Amino acid sequence: MGKGKRWSVDEKLAIVMEGLRGAKVKDICAKYGVAETQYYRWRDEALEAIKVGFADKRRKEARNTAEAEKERLLKIIGEQAAALDLQKKLSRMWLGGEG
Repeated sequence: MGKGKRWSVDEKLAIVMEGLRGAKVKDICAKYGVAETQYYRWRDEALEAIKVGFADKRRKEARNTAEAEKERLLKIIGEQAAALDLQKKLSRMWLGGEG
């Protein structure tokens, strides 16, 4: 196929997946009119995107863990602030101050 054909993401994925499933690259390229160098370029891009996706997932999981820890600590801080406030009020009451 000459220049001018714009392959969609789904088309590229389908072509690359055929090769990853074991079909001969030469046969795939003949079937779709794609140069073998183009097939390998798409395959390499797809594999790189998969690696990035896995890395992003690990970063997201780490972010979620950090967010959960942040929420836990903020809750403790809030509870401690409320306890201190109560202690101050009780102390004022016992010492005859205003409550």
